Amino acid sequence: MNYNLTPNFSARRVYFTIISDVLDPNTVVPPLYMHVNPSTLNQTFQKKIHRYTTNAAYVEEHWGEELDHISANGSTGGFFHSGDTLKENVYVGKQNVTNTYAYFKFQDLLDLYRNNANTYDSKGRVIKKGLILMSYDVGTYFGEFENFSYTEIAESPWKFSFNFVFKVEKTFIGF
Repeated sequence: MNYNLTPNFSARRVYFTIISDVLDPNTVVPPLYMHVNPSTLNQTFQKKIHRYTTNAAYVEEHWGEELDHISANGSTGGFFHSGDTLKENVYVGKQNVTNTYAYFKFQDLLDLYRNNANTYDSKGRVIKKGLILMSYDVGTYFGEFENFSYTEIAESPWKFSFNFVFKVEKTFIGF
């Protein structure tokens, strides 16, 4: 069963923050707002059903539900400086994409995926598992990234196209 959570209007933004009991209670981790909302955001619910055949009949066992998944597709903002100018469909200027606001926001999202709110020791082993809080519209979802990929498309240079899958462990819906 799929539910479409695509934005109805641009006032709502997706944001992520880290939830961990390792953090000092006085430490505030600011939320990471996505620079550009995903173009699609779909939530998938799936039941745990096991079907098999015996000598006499078909048997179907229902075991509750799998964890929900939220999948999203989108693109980053353009990697442009304020001094760049457009001349004949070619941007002329500094062209250092790693020094733009859109690139910094995308790098923050990528770092969040790579660490997945875990705490590591000096040898790189996970010593404490954290949770990522994803908020969108009236929903708050606690979980972790399961997959994240991005590509640069030739038709739209200075932008990345990305998609991710977020595995939801707890869901809170409010108004």
